Amino acid sequence: MTVATTATAATATTPPHPKPKPTDLPCLLCLHGGGTSAAIFSIQTGRLRRALAKHFRFVFVDGPFECPAGPGVLPFFQGMGPYRRWISEDGDEEGKVRPLLQKTMADDGGTFVGVLGFSQGARLALGLLHEKQEKHPEALDSFGFGVFICGTYPPLGMGSALFPVTPAAQFESQYWDAKHERIIDVPSIHVIGQRDPYARKSRLLARCSEPESATVMEFGMGHHLPTAPAETQRLAERMVVLLRDHQQQQQREVEERKAEVEVVGKRASSQVEVMEIAVQA
Repeated sequence: MTVATTATAATATTPPHPKPKPTDLPCLLCLHGGGTSAAIFSIQTGRLRRALAKHFRFVFVDGPFECPAGPGVLPFFQGMGPYRRWISEDGDEEGKVRPLLQKTMADDGGTFVGVLGFSQGARLALGLLHEKQEKHPEALDSFGFGVFICGTYPPLGMGSALFPVTPAAQFESQYWDAKHERIIDVPSIHVIGQRDPYARKSRLLARCSEPESATVMEFGMGHHLPTAPAETQRLAERMVVLLRDHQQQQQREVEERKAEVEVVGKRASSQVEVMEIAVQA
């Protein structure tokens, strides 16, 4: 009886594990497809967001350039304009896209761990990861992984030599040279719709990721996010794995930096001791 009472008392005084607040969750920057919007992408990702509600906060942003509604947008999203895209007709991505994304992330104030892109947004997402990997001076360097759903091709960059920003180069895959394949080794997921008219471009985009760090999922769907519960769950589970791997890598880096600081501190202390001995002599 005493043992049971003690156990009960201990349980009663042990505070429950606090649930993370929505604002405390790691953030995903979400880039919509061409001819849609942040609001539309929020609806399209509804199933995925519900599956990952305890793990991520999804942050949506509108592309800076207005355009007609994209393929499949109407009539379901009739009246939800203006519709937007990430590519301009005059090659002004460098001056508009990067500042927009930087401001969105700064205003949100969250900890961004990954980027999620659909269709044209996937092109941009891969370009952002490439800039991070190549240590571009203005790269958004907080992303630890990328998720590309029904991505098109080629990757979209903002002013780097690898990704020309001329309208012709951005709209025509023929300008993409095969030697630029395998350009990122950042952990990634590529979701391809087997009935998607852009499936070939999705597979080409997937070839930009190193096989060792990429997961490719092909589902029997068209140009949209997974709708079958099993497919949504499979994608969500893999995204959680990437999140945990990223967090563990960050922890290792923190521990390595601490160790380096300790080594430097010990060396400094040793030098001080040597100088004190020399002065006393």
